[in-house]
Amino acid sequence: MNERSILGLTLAITLALVGLVVIQVRWIGESMDLKDVQLGRSVDNALIAVGERLERLETLERLRAHSGLDRLRSTDSLTVIGAPTGSDDVVADMLRGLIAADEVRPVEERVPAPVLDSLLGEELRLRGITGAVDHAILDAVDQVVMASPGADTAALVGSPHTVPLFRNDAPGARLRLHVLLPGQERLVRAAIRPMLLMSAAFLLVIVAVFVITLRTVHRQKRISDIKNDLVNNLTHELKTPISTIALACEALNDPSMPHTEQQTRTFVNMIREENKRLGVLVENVLQSAVQDSGQMRLRPVDLDLHVLIDDVVRNMRIQAERRGGGIEVAFGAALHRLQGDRIHLTNVLQNLIDNAIKYAAREPRIQVRTRSDHQGIAVEVQDNGIGIPRAEQRRIFEKLYRVPTGNVHNVKGFGLGLSYVRAVVQRHGGRIQVASEPGQGSTFTITLPFEHGSNTQAPGGRG
Repeated sequence: MNERSILGLTLAITLALVGLVVIQVRWIGESMDLKDVQLGRSVDNALIAVGERLERLETLERLRAHSGLDRLRSTDSLTVIGAPTGSDDVVADMLRGLIAADEVRPVEERVPAPVLDSLLGEELRLRGITGAVDHAILDAVDQVVMASPGADTAALVGSPHTVPLFRNDAPGARLRLHVLLPGQERLVRAAIRPMLLMSAAFLLVIVAVFVITLRTVHRQKRISDIKNDLVNNLTHELKTPISTIALACEALNDPSMPHTEQQTRTFVNMIREENKRLGVLVENVLQSAVQDSGQMRLRPVDLDLHVLIDDVVRNMRIQAERRGGGIEVAFGAALHRLQGDRIHLTNVLQNLIDNAIKYAAREPRIQVRTRSDHQGIAVEVQDNGIGIPRAEQRRIFEKLYRVPTGNVHNVKGFGLGLSYVRAVVQRHGGRIQVASEPGQGSTFTITLPFEHGSNTQAPGGRG
C-alpha cells in the first residue's frame, strides 16, 4: 500500500468517524428533547389526577357535612320507586348550597397543604418522578394565594405545568395549580444517562480502534520500507566482499600475473579481511534472528570486565588506526568482576566501538571508561562522531531503524546492532543510555548489575 492509498484510507475513515459523531450528537440532543417532552406530559397527567382527586375529596367532604343529605335519605325512603317526589328539589338545593359555601371557603381549607403535598408526591411517583417539587395555587387574576415553602413564585407563575382546580366554581373564583420541577433538566439527563454512557463507550471504542488501525497501518508501511532498505543494503553489503574475494581468487589463479610473495600476501590478506566482513554481516543477521525467536540463552560465567574490554579494544584498535584515530581506555571501576555471558558481552562492546568508528566524520577518537558502585559497573563508550539528533535518540534501539541522513548513505548497516545490544544488556538485568548532540559526538553508557535475575530466557538457541 502506497502513501496515497494510506492517505485516502485515513481521510475516508476520518470523515466517516466525524459523520458518526455528528449523528450521535444530534441523536442525543433529540433524545433529550423527547425525554423532556415526555417528562412534561407525565407532570401534566399527574396534575390532572391531583385536580380530580382534590375535587372528589372536597365533594365527598361537603356531602357528608350538608344537612340536605339527611332530607334526601328520608325522602327517598318514603317514596315508591317511579313515583314523582320532591327529592329533585332537595338535590338541587343541596348542590347550590355546596357551590355557594365552597366559593367563600378559604383556599387553605379547600386545599390543605399536607393533602396537596401527599397527592402530588404520590401521583408523581406513580409516573417515575421522584424528588421535591415546588407548587403554588393562583387565583383568577394570577395572584399567588398559596405556595410551598421557599418556592420561587415568579417562576411558578410562568410554569407550563398547570391545571385548573374546582372546575364548577364561578369564573371569577376559579383556582389553578402550578407546579415547577427545579431539577427537571437533571431528571432528563438521568433518564438518558445509561444510553448516553453506552453511546459514549461505543464511540470511544470506535475511535480507539480507528487510531490503533491507523498506527498499525503506518507502522507496517514503515516496517515494509525499512525491510526493503534492509534487503537492498544486505544485497550490496554481501555483494561487495563476494566480488572482492572473487577478484582476488582470479588474480591468484591467473598464470599471466607475476606472483611475488608480497602480492600473494596482499591478496590473501584481502580475502581474509573480506571473509571476516562477511562473517560479521552474517553474525548480525543471526543475532537478530535469535533475538526475534526469543531463544537467546545466556551462559553466565565469572568475568573480569576490564580484561574483556582490553581484548575487544585490542582487536578493534586496528580499524580506528587505519582511519588515523585511536581508542583510549580509562578503567575507573574499583569492582569489575561480575557474572555475565562472555560471547554476548563481547559482541555488545564490539558493536558500540564499531559504530563509533563508522560514524566518525574525521579521525575517530574513542574513549572507553568504567566506573562502579555497590550495585554494579558502568561502561561508557564516547566518540567524536556525527552525533544523533535528540528526536531520534529514543528510536535508535528499534530493530531495523537507522537515523535518516537524506540521500547520503556513507555508512552501511542494517539497523540491527543497537537493537541486539539493548536486548543483551536487558537480559543481564542492566540498561543502556545515550547522550548525544549533532556534531558533538555520542556517549553510550551500559550499566550492568553485579547480581541479576534468571540467566535462561528460553531453551535452546545460540549463546
